[in-house]
Amino acid sequence: MLISLARSQRALCRIIESVADHVEGSEQLAGHVADNLKSISDYQHALMLKLTKQPTRKRVNGKPAKPWLNKNV
Repeated sequence: MLISLARSQRALCRIIESVADHVEGSEQLAGHVADNLKSISDYQHALMLKLTKQPTRKRVNGKPAKPWLNKNV
């Protein structure tokens, strides 16, 4: 299954490279392609979570916190 996911990632990269030149002139097409790529990415993420048996975590958008630094460093 991991080989299949890696192959899917390579195919996705080829698609992005081949579509990039055509999307440059059309904002509407760029939005449509971005939506489709987001859907594919979400599907691959769901497959990875199922394979690794990790619980699904909610994505949080916002300002990142300060890094936790050891006082002895």
